[in-house]
Amino acid sequence: MKHFARAVAVVITLLSLSACEPDDHAGKPRGSQTLWDSYGVPHIYAWRADSMAYAFGRAQMRMHPELLLRLYAQGRGRGAEYYGPVFEGGEPFPTDMVEVDTLVRTMGFPSRASLWWQRQSPRMREYLEAFVAGINDQAARETLSPAARAVLPVSAEDVMAHTLRIFFGYLSGSMTTGAANCSLVYPDPVSTPVNLIGGSNGWALGPAKTVSGNAMLLANPHLLWGGTHTWFEAHFASPEYSIYGATLVGLPVMRIGFNERLGWVHTVNSQDGCDLYELKTSADRYLLDGVPRDYETRREILRVRQPDGSFREQPLTLRRAVHGPVFDKDGKRYAMRIVGVDQLQTPGVLEQWWDMAQSKDFAQFRRTVGRLHNPYHNIIYADAARNIWAVFGGLTPRRSGGDAAFWAEPVDGGRGDLIWRDALRLDELPQAVNPVGGWVQNSNSVPWYMSKPALDHGRFPAYLSPLTIPLLREQRGIELIEQTPRFTLDTLMRAKHDTRSLMADRVLDPLIAFAGASGNADLVAAAQALRVWDRRSDAQSRGAALFAAWLAVSGGEEGLRFLEEPDPAKPYGTPAGLRDPEHALTKLGEAVGLFRQAGLPLDVAYGDVYRFRRGKPGSARYVDEPANGASESLGGFRTFGYLDDQDGRLRAIFGDTFTVLVEFGNPVTAKVINTYGNSSNPQSPYYGDQLPMASRNQMRDALLSRQEVERGAVRSEVFWR
Repeated sequence: MKHFARAVAVVITLLSLSACEPDDHAGKPRGSQTLWDSYGVPHIYAWRADSMAYAFGRAQMRMHPELLLRLYAQGRGRGAEYYGPVFEGGEPFPTDMVEVDTLVRTMGFPSRASLWWQRQSPRMREYLEAFVAGINDQAARETLSPAARAVLPVSAEDVMAHTLRIFFGYLSGSMTTGAANCSLVYPDPVSTPVNLIGGSNGWALGPAKTVSGNAMLLANPHLLWGGTHTWFEAHFASPEYSIYGATLVGLPVMRIGFNERLGWVHTVNSQDGCDLYELKTSADRYLLDGVPRDYETRREILRVRQPDGSFREQPLTLRRAVHGPVFDKDGKRYAMRIVGVDQLQTPGVLEQWWDMAQSKDFAQFRRTVGRLHNPYHNIIYADAARNIWAVFGGLTPRRSGGDAAFWAEPVDGGRGDLIWRDALRLDELPQAVNPVGGWVQNSNSVPWYMSKPALDHGRFPAYLSPLTIPLLREQRGIELIEQTPRFTLDTLMRAKHDTRSLMADRVLDPLIAFAGASGNADLVAAAQALRVWDRRSDAQSRGAALFAAWLAVSGGEEGLRFLEEPDPAKPYGTPAGLRDPEHALTKLGEAVGLFRQAGLPLDVAYGDVYRFRRGKPGSARYVDEPANGASESLGGFRTFGYLDDQDGRLRAIFGDTFTVLVEFGNPVTAKVINTYGNSSNPQSPYYGDQLPMASRNQMRDALLSRQEVERGAVRSEVFWR
């Protein structure tokens, strides 16, 4: 009877979290309640942070059991030991486990994870211990593969190593970063046949741009649909920590999100936080300022599981120079110097995210961001006090000179003056606070166009970011903002789903004119198909697939021969026009040939060719829906990357993932979608279940209040820890 009474008391306490707010940790009851809604989103209620973390660990393990353990295995540098040399079952690509393990060992992440764990504050140590306890307890209840089972138990050090690996991927090889040279020294650990690492659209609208006068936030990350980049949507409700948002699977705190006070999104930026130094070698030493230096050397054994269950042992010789870890590539030797995960380490990044969500106002939020423990990412921010902010975030090294182009290539490793040892402060980074235009935005372009008027790049070091124009996707986003006098949540949702091709607006008219006047029957037919196209990549759009094929065979934007090339003096209107009719028509003829070969009409509906798919054909959970939204080269705001599928169609493997639109009114209202579903388990009902919604350009109402959550709940769990 005593235990029953205690259980009732805890449940009553959990159900009335908003009644009062204790001032300290002491006296707060342990335990949590998770209410699962019909889209597999856990709404977690708890007094204590560690109880929240425990429930969150269990929730991640329930929805992503195999993926979660595989990611932690890779963070240990032991993926090949558990899974063999190549893991074939991942989405969207196979994973070369040996390459991943070699990279992780070279960077020293397993040992550094232990050091990061020791440097956590007492409250974060308690939080992380509870998170992994939840993972391990839930794992005992899951049906797991033998490889995944061998990874258990998970430790807090595994969370640290996984965090290191995530940031290494952003800092060393993003598609838009100035540090792309760092990716030259190691094989792609995901065996990705296309360069799609990360992206995002982020807007914050101030009172001058909204009908209600409330601030609004658009958070629209673009990432690969699987592996390290998988989002998990969740809701925390606590007097201490309240946030609705998402994080990458394996991380214990929310990465982007909002609450009743504020919200933020990250976008991949053009920051260069990683440099390669080409070393001058002498025997088995290297030269620095003419003086021979010895490498720091260590030797490890990488174990690779064989099909018969035995292991092949692969010796590794790992070196470090003063600059950082050493890599050999194409007969040359390089050292990598990278912020956050090696130099100027940031073990407090998880706590910074935690404190960002707990901030009471903009001033506290900005002070928290000022720690710069997140070594990468722009931040787009809005709040209930109607503030908006965009900042070129992360750790940018304080270099001795040179411009972005100089540091984008390997530099002379023999010069000690090129070895940086510090980073710029937050107040030295480009940012816009409550600009007169009433909006800030970023879609992965350089920071100068976060708002209007453009920021003065002359106030910042020349190495901070290139002086390029915005991506076409960002130019289209700015058009959408400026073409809408004031937004409601509904008009913001329409803008988020906008598929108009800015590239078509720039080049389609001359292309049609060239083709129509060519006298070639195929080209004249192509001109007719393109003439009636609505210039969008909606599922029903006819002509979009042909235009996309023409761009693809032309080599995308870089392969076109524009009348006006990208021009910093015209950042919102170039590139434009076509100056080489012969080249344009040759490529259009190639595109027509591909359509004839595939037996497709030139005006085939876009959604008949481009598909949103999840799972394997014939399986119970297979989802196959018409897609909308096109690749980056079309210059549409709604962006997806596609890959050839077995039936000749193209399936989305990149682009819109977790998306949220927020209006900071009283109460806060929001629309959300996690495009591919909130579970990576092919047996889960939440695997791909939101793709039909994405196909119809729909979003869900976020369940925020206790009453809304209870009405939408399909399952309840109570934990006493």
